[in-house]
Amino acid sequence: MQTGGDIALATRGRAWEHADPIAYMSGGWWGVAFACGVLIAAAMVSLPTATQNAEDIRAFYAANRQIIVVQQIVGVLALGPFLGLTLTLARHARRRGEGGERPIVLAALVVAIAELATNVPPLLLASASDATPGSAHSLTLIEDLSDAALFASIAFFSFATALNNSSWVRIAGLIVAALTLLRAFASPLGVSALDAVAPITFVAYVLVLSIRLITADRASRVMSTRVTGHAVPKGARHDG
Repeated sequence: MQTGGDIALATRGRAWEHADPIAYMSGGWWGVAFACGVLIAAAMVSLPTATQNAEDIRAFYAANRQIIVVQQIVGVLALGPFLGLTLTLARHARRRGEGGERPIVLAALVVAIAELATNVPPLLLASASDATPGSAHSLTLIEDLSDAALFASIAFFSFATALNNSSWVRIAGLIVAALTLLRAFASPLGVSALDAVAPITFVAYVLVLSIRLITADRASRVMSTRVTGHAVPKGARHDG
């Protein structure tokens, strides 16, 4: 005969199996989707910087209007998976009781705002049919500064998530934070050494976090199955 306590324990086990694992799994795959979106957008076209000639900037946007618009739209859409990953990371930090969920959410919001700020100048230039060289250079300079702010916010996000991990993942997150922060200050000064390295390391770090979440989902499902199996013996019936 199955007791009331057994039934309650089994119910809690089933609830865990159908709730928490989904949260972890969704968050992990959101991270993978975000990484793919970033890589796709980066592969489309490389935008000019304010160090280039104003006339060349205007000619570049005139010749690549459609692909630039698509690239910026992909960048905006990638924020959806990024925020999904953020919510899962924050939920995970809260359950660990370390109080690190607020910095993670705050950093992600700053990243989202900075990303939107980088999208506006290219969209304006791509949609303007009669942009002057002066306006093209000014908007490109604004985009460069917004891009620097984006990498500074990415450094903040990497630092916040690194503090909620341990061992080599924390070290990796701190390295990414350092590289992206250096990229934020170096790029406006014309130093391009980290222009490719910094974003690639960040994408790799996001994939590491995502894989850990997916692994946690699988572990949770295995554990919940074992708990349910012990709580409800096979063939047990409630006879009233």
